[in-house]
Amino acid sequence: MSSLSDRNELEKRIKRIRDGAQNALEMMRLGRLTEPTSTPFSVVHQTPVYSLRHYGEDDRSPTLSAPLLLVPPLMVASEIYDMAPDVSAVGALLRSGIDVWLVDFGAPEKQEGGLERTLDDHVLAVSDAVTRVRDATGHDVHLAGYSQGGMFCYQAAAYRRSDGIASLITFGSPVHIHRNLPGVHEGMVAELARTLKAAVEGPLQRVRGIPGFFTSTGFKLLSVRKEAQQLVDFVMKLHDREALEQRERRRRFLAGEGFVAWPGPALRQFVREFVIQNRMLAGGFVIDGQTLSLADIHCPVLYFVGLNDTIARPSAVRPVRGIVDTDRVHEVTLRAGHFGLVVGSRASTETWPTVSQWMRWIENVGPKPALLDAGVPTTTQVEPEEADFEEIDLDLAFVSDALLDLAGNAMNRFGQLTQSLGSAVDTLRYRLPRLRKLAQMDADAELSFARALAANARRAPEQTFFLWEGRAFSNAEADRRVDAVTRGFIAMGVKPGDRVGIFMRSRPSYVTAVCALNRLGAVSVLFSPERDAGRMSSLLELADLDHVVSDPDHLETALRVFPGRVLSLGGGGPMASVPERAVDMEAIDPDAVELPAWYRPNPCRAKDLAMVLFTSGAKGEPRLSRITNRRWAFAAYGAAAAATLTERDTVYCCLPLAHPAGMLVSVGAAVVGGSRLAFAETLDANRFHAEVRRYGVTVVFYVGEMLRILLDSPPSAADRSNPIRLFAGSGMRADIWKRLRERFETVGILEFYASTEGSAILANASGEKIGSVGRPLPGSTEMMVVRYDFAKREFVRSREGWLVACGRDEPGVLVSKVDDAHPLSAFEGLFEEGENRKKLLRNAFTAGDLWVDSGVVFRVDQDGDHWILDRVEDVIVRADGVPVFSREIEDRVLAQSCVEKACLVRDPEDPHAFGMAVVPAGHFRPEDVAEALSRDLPDFARPTFLRVTADLPFTAGFRPAREKIASWGREPRPGDVIFDFTGGGAVPLAAEAR
Repeated sequence: MSSLSDRNELEKRIKRIRDGAQNALEMMRLGRLTEPTSTPFSVVHQTPVYSLRHYGEDDRSPTLSAPLLLVPPLMVASEIYDMAPDVSAVGALLRSGIDVWLVDFGAPEKQEGGLERTLDDHVLAVSDAVTRVRDATGHDVHLAGYSQGGMFCYQAAAYRRSDGIASLITFGSPVHIHRNLPGVHEGMVAELARTLKAAVEGPLQRVRGIPGFFTSTGFKLLSVRKEAQQLVDFVMKLHDREALEQRERRRRFLAGEGFVAWPGPALRQFVREFVIQNRMLAGGFVIDGQTLSLADIHCPVLYFVGLNDTIARPSAVRPVRGIVDTDRVHEVTLRAGHFGLVVGSRASTETWPTVSQWMRWIENVGPKPALLDAGVPTTTQVEPEEADFEEIDLDLAFVSDALLDLAGNAMNRFGQLTQSLGSAVDTLRYRLPRLRKLAQMDADAELSFARALAANARRAPEQTFFLWEGRAFSNAEADRRVDAVTRGFIAMGVKPGDRVGIFMRSRPSYVTAVCALNRLGAVSVLFSPERDAGRMSSLLELADLDHVVSDPDHLETALRVFPGRVLSLGGGGPMASVPERAVDMEAIDPDAVELPAWYRPNPCRAKDLAMVLFTSGAKGEPRLSRITNRRWAFAAYGAAAAATLTERDTVYCCLPLAHPAGMLVSVGAAVVGGSRLAFAETLDANRFHAEVRRYGVTVVFYVGEMLRILLDSPPSAADRSNPIRLFAGSGMRADIWKRLRERFETVGILEFYASTEGSAILANASGEKIGSVGRPLPGSTEMMVVRYDFAKREFVRSREGWLVACGRDEPGVLVSKVDDAHPLSAFEGLFEEGENRKKLLRNAFTAGDLWVDSGVVFRVDQDGDHWILDRVEDVIVRADGVPVFSREIEDRVLAQSCVEKACLVRDPEDPHAFGMAVVPAGHFRPEDVAEALSRDLPDFARPTFLRVTADLPFTAGFRPAREKIASWGREPRPGDVIFDFTGGGAVPLAAEAR
């Protein structure tokens, strides 16, 4: 009996060896045991980028009319959805009655031009497939994607504004990629990602693509133990053909057949836009020249999260809920890894049935899926076959980690570093080089706006420069447009040194005109049609123009006030009819313009005049302010350094371009900072959040009280889920500052001051002290707050005749040094020599020295931080000689919740007294204002009357038009109420008593 049993066992072993040898020989000869199997499909459309598959037999009969379009990620073959019959997503969906279509990107390395594909090519392919499937079925499409395929779906849906898309379904698709590093502060990831960019930018430019075997090999190298275990398991089952055949498709997929190449251009764009700049979260990614964000998605969204997913971690996937513009956003959480979300028994029993149920629910033919928003699953068991697939996480992670591990490893090594490291890195990499650039600006340096733009076009031609009305334009496109307009100006007889008035809306054409004139050496005189319409004739006389260029919208006005020829620029193309004395520059063929011998592009030096701005004098009269190329660069580099602008930033310019904060600060800082520039003609609270998302705005420049417009709009969830990192500008009131902090919790505020004629610049870089303009920018000219006799309107001098420095918290006037040896201390001045002489202080501290009077009153606190108190010309001096500064009193009034706007004005009946004009907010009681002022201010600083009015006029710089408001005095105006504050209370004044 025993010998019979032994013989049977021996025969079994011999059979196993024989079967194993036969199977091994067949695999060596054919490379496989079985013929490749897949669900039947037909290719209904094919392009060089993708093929559109329609699954099922010809007699397919889906039970749901709405189609499902599947999108695979890059580097993984489309067979991820149809790997083997027992784990096929396509098979499961067909069995549930779904009409299945698929976008197949193929193997780029095997297709002509495949390795030259961009991300745009893939997203546009998905959009094209949506259109074709909808046309073929007559029904909106449910669009589904795995991993990066889901990112393509998000981007295509945003590109289409959800048109033709019934719903979006994604599986492990990250939105906040910086959260893929566990335990690392997001701010540190962002800082280190910038360093990573510098490290990988060069190598990435040389990569044609990442071959598919790269990740497969990487997987094996990263998981030697698992690879060895699988090899042993394979040998042990070599005799069992049925077991081998069951695992054959999966084995071959994981062994390398399931991986395809990642095209180089697509890889570079992915790293730049979505790994480093994190634009899935921030917004502002560009597809086919359109700027988009996930807020452009309006259809229902279902996203799957894998709790064991190490490639698309839950914290990286979930932020989509707070971005897309729809209330129908749902989550399904599975105890699965990245691969297990779509392949394996859990996917077969949970993922794909839920997708089928979701589609029926959205189409109103089925109940809500049970797993929607069900929370974290309680089971911790991992399915045996799913465990095999989960190892693929390492395979895919090999690529993603190669892009992110530098940041992660750095953080692991320096885990105790705080966020201050980011600030130090910024200072070393961005601030100091720009400050060094400022220090090298001697008078003869070749320096100009146009030269800076040309440098950007050479350095990064394809990088986006400006964004306007949903479109994106690269540095190269902007520079070519400037060249074309320059040729047009030359054809119209514009020569170096000519003064050309710019009478246009605040839009890209305005910037193009200024830059083109700068390129040929002419001078731009900046007008604001809205601000200057009523005084154009006097301004034109003051400016002494040689030419005027207008946009079509203001051409009629320009022709009316300017006697000569008017050039028309902008409007999107040639004009249908051209008025007399007008020339349509859009009709000029730049290639047909013969350049004169004198023309040399970008000839300007630092000392040359670049622009002329209109500023206001002491009584509101217009003055001409000289802006040399050095002055432009001073403002541009100074703002870029203070705001630490980088190529990752998008600057939002909603300021008038005729204002220094518009052309010099916002536009200039973006150009020299290499940042993107998003234009808006005005700050519109109704459009602000949508544009911030669409453009991926990170820095908003402001001036004066401009941001009240935003704060007076209803609060929104978008206030705390936007990409803005910084509000930067000058003139922000303390109440606005506090409200911004409360409403935009994580956004920083950079308040700075730059003198109009001198070169003093101060910046409150930390934003800690509300209302302060901080300290001198490192490397800037010497400056000091000195004593001033406000009653006599003159500087106080010592017995020796020198200016006297103020003590801590003592009010005085800021002066800055003029020193030919220090480029940052140049005095550009005004055109009127008399005004220039008033500004210059000779023999200020030593014999022969020269300083500039800023005309602004400051105090310096115990820490050395500066605080603006008033303009010298607006200081009111009481009868006893005590000066009263408007800023402090207005801030006290504005601190009252019942006051929206406030302006201190002189009392026309008493030159030593003053009143206050306010715009009420909410439940207004003048008694509350009177009580607050009596409590918070000394007697000499209390206004004698209060005017309550519906609104206050503001200047182009969003500051109260003080002279105009003061002219009202105590005179009655329709709708206004005036109260007497002299008795400590608030007594209404009768008309006859005023």
